[in-house]
Amino acid sequence: FLTVGHPAAVAAVHAMLGSSVPHAILISGPASVGKASLAMDLAAGLLCSGAAGADRPCRTCRTCRMVEHGNHGDLHVIEPTGAGMQIPIGKEDSPEPGSVRHLIGELVLLPIEGGQRVAIVRDADRMNDDGQGAILKTLEEPPPGTTLILCTDDEERLLPTIRSRCARLRLGTVGARDVEQLLGDRGLADPPT
Repeated sequence: FLTVGHPAAVAAVHAMLGSSVPHAILISGPASVGKASLAMDLAAGLLCSGAAGADRPCRTCRTCRMVEHGNHGDLHVIEPTGAGMQIPIGKEDSPEPGSVRHLIGELVLLPIEGGQRVAIVRDADRMNDDGQGAILKTLEEPPPGTTLILCTDDEERLLPTIRSRCARLRLGTVGARDVEQLLGDRGLADPPT
């Protein structure tokens, strides 16, 4: 896993991959602690074709490499955009890419690679009530083989009906030693400094 500093959350994701993954997962915690990283680790595990169960993701198979490079056809990521940094709901008749309605339309299609479809909604609390209402239907009746992963800094800004339909993973702050190791491993700083 690429997620650093959250051994309990990583263990929970490994357990999910080893048995069954809920159709919707809400990852919450303070800003910039690794929610998106954990979501990508889970997505890679779900889409991995080079290993099975809790050994996923292998990080070497074709599908893992596609996830890592952001070009896997069955992985959909939406995030806030524009001046207001909101996740748009999208037009009803022709929703634009990056909108909630476009994501919902993509998820009802058959998987391209033949396995799972995974959607990650970064900063899910940046959807307005209409956007949250639109995604709620997908959470209530998800297409087969689909997993939705919602990431948020503030889960209280999500509708209670959305929170109740998701398995929850809560992340705390990352310890100083983990940050030191991460910066050292990436050559960004000398750990003692």
